[in-house]
Amino acid sequence: AVTGHHSFLFVGAPGCGKTILTQYAGYLMPCNTMEESQSVTRIHSLAGFLKPNEGLIREKPFRMPHQTASIEGICGGGPNCRPGEISLAHNGLLFLDEAAEFRASVLQMLRVPLENGMITLSRAGRSTVYPAHFQLALAINPCPCGNYGSKKKVCLCSARSIDTYWRKFSAPLLDRVPIRVNFEDDAQKSNFDVYQLREMISVGVDRQRERGFYNDDATPEQVKTLLDNCAEHIRNYMDKISEKYDLSARRRASLVKLSQTIADIWHDGNVVKECVDTAIGMMTIK
Repeated sequence: AVTGHHSFLFVGAPGCGKTILTQYAGYLMPCNTMEESQSVTRIHSLAGFLKPNEGLIREKPFRMPHQTASIEGICGGGPNCRPGEISLAHNGLLFLDEAAEFRASVLQMLRVPLENGMITLSRAGRSTVYPAHFQLALAINPCPCGNYGSKKKVCLCSARSIDTYWRKFSAPLLDRVPIRVNFEDDAQKSNFDVYQLREMISVGVDRQRERGFYNDDATPEQVKTLLDNCAEHIRNYMDKISEKYDLSARRRASLVKLSQTIADIWHDGNVVKECVDTAIGMMTIK
């Protein structure tokens, strides 16, 4: 997710580590390029967050707004059209912890900036365009009480309350979040070497920067180029996977992008069958 700027969703019971793991993503992010740093610094300066004599902000922003945040606080606005959280997370990560506690209107307004990488604010005849190219991270409990699907605890939620709980996350929004992980009770614990992970991420990021774009930001034309660079049997395999899981056009593009990211990390940029299998596994909550 960090390597290719892919948005992700963590589902699991309270205390399983969703929040801590996402916060660690902030430590794994590589520094911004000079061009990226300039745009981040300008936005934070406009918002009044830049300290006097502070230089360029080289670290990628990590924003974690509270669940009570309003649409204006997330997308920006006010008398002076100040940038909101999605612009402050530009070239970085926006983390919505306990995402189901956010207002449905706040969640839905994320769809357009996720797609376009910018947001237009119009106030009293004044229109301002802010960049909002951010990576979205969502942490969600499986139900209001958090015990649905647990083998050790009893869920006390009714079917109706669970349906209402998940109705906030519309299909168009979830369609824009390619990586989905379900934390099981009996999930195996693994220890990671942070330095090794950073090195792996750096290799994948360098390949993308040489290519001229991050994989998740690829336009339809660039996605077609990535697909054309794959071997014919890989393209045919992706077609079979898309039909098997009934992927929408956007999800099929996400399959190509995510497969390429995995290839950039482990297979010298060459997409193989294992990359596609790993990608579809990340895109599907079991």
